[in-house]
Amino acid sequence: MKIRNRVSLVGAGLISATALVLTGCSTPAPAPTSTDGGEAPAAGADLAAAQELLATYQSDDKSLVIDEPLAAPLPAGLKIAFLDVGTPVAGIMWDLIQPIVGITGIELTREPIGATPEAQDAAMATVFEKGYDGIINVTAEPQFFPNQAAKFVEAGIPIASASVMHTEEYGLPAGFNGPAFMEAVGHAMAAAAIVQTNGEATEFVIYPVNEFEFTNIQRDGYMDKMAELCATCNTRDIGIPIDEVIAIDSSRIVSDLEANPQTQYYIATADEMTVGMPERLALAGVETPGFGTWSIPPNLTQVAEGLSNATFAEDFSLFMWTVVDQLFREITATPYEWPEPAWSSAQMMKLLTIDNVAEAEAAHGYVAIPDYQEQFAANWGF
Repeated sequence: MKIRNRVSLVGAGLISATALVLTGCSTPAPAPTSTDGGEAPAAGADLAAAQELLATYQSDDKSLVIDEPLAAPLPAGLKIAFLDVGTPVAGIMWDLIQPIVGITGIELTREPIGATPEAQDAAMATVFEKGYDGIINVTAEPQFFPNQAAKFVEAGIPIASASVMHTEEYGLPAGFNGPAFMEAVGHAMAAAAIVQTNGEATEFVIYPVNEFEFTNIQRDGYMDKMAELCATCNTRDIGIPIDEVIAIDSSRIVSDLEANPQTQYYIATADEMTVGMPERLALAGVETPGFGTWSIPPNLTQVAEGLSNATFAEDFSLFMWTVVDQLFREITATPYEWPEPAWSSAQMMKLLTIDNVAEAEAAHGYVAIPDYQEQFAANWGF
């Protein structure tokens, strides 16, 4: 448990040990005071600045992160592995890349590797022995399997990574959504929280996933931008274990919001854990609104039905095909350079509310670029 307040020291009240473990704590911020004899900071958020930052994400004019053809044709008979860490999102990502098999003729295999360091280290040893030509890795950090990562590098087997924060330290290609990308997403999350509360809320809570470092970087980016946009706002920081994300168990969040009625808005870094949460909140008599990121279709359905306030959706199809595109560029020795993270993150994400989520999106997930398959296929020579 952490309590984050970037602008003022808050006196801690006495609470029970049980409440500390389950919910975290926060006391209202005192009236802002000046530390240099000048005027106290103005209360409230800079709504105009938040709206300006968010506007880039809300645009429907989206582009491929890299839109250039491969330097050479893909070799025939490529054997590619997809690393599955066991989360609900991982299963969706596997499904989304299946059309690539029909387009390119690659052999694609799903390799379950678990979510713990011990499981991933053992699994990656087995994956290496199978002789794949390339690896698709989403969220599995190489520090969990450093010796195995070194084997892949030495053998010249590329690993294309997404939502992995430590690639270059282990000799792996840098993914398109590394630390700077996640920080930019955190900035957008802060802006979205302010926009969704019309700049009137001051008490927030954010829920990162303990084992996913990228969500902690999102959290840090959020904290930095929130301090800039709202000097008098407080955000509590409550980590969620990955086992609860895998189980889609929102009970910890519901208990936290129930125990902290002063909270005006929540932000979940992995929206999949809030599937079914509106019903639980209603049973607990909690009306705190909020949104999550990296949403799966049921999250969009909850928004479309008016059960959830919003969702900061990622186009997972565009996301996954971009990872595969990187792998193909590594295999064909095609030079590439990732664009600025603040721009590339805005190509993949959009804040969806009941006012702008389409029925098709609610059923199948957010789509940023309708003809993305045709665009990628053309760049791959098909």
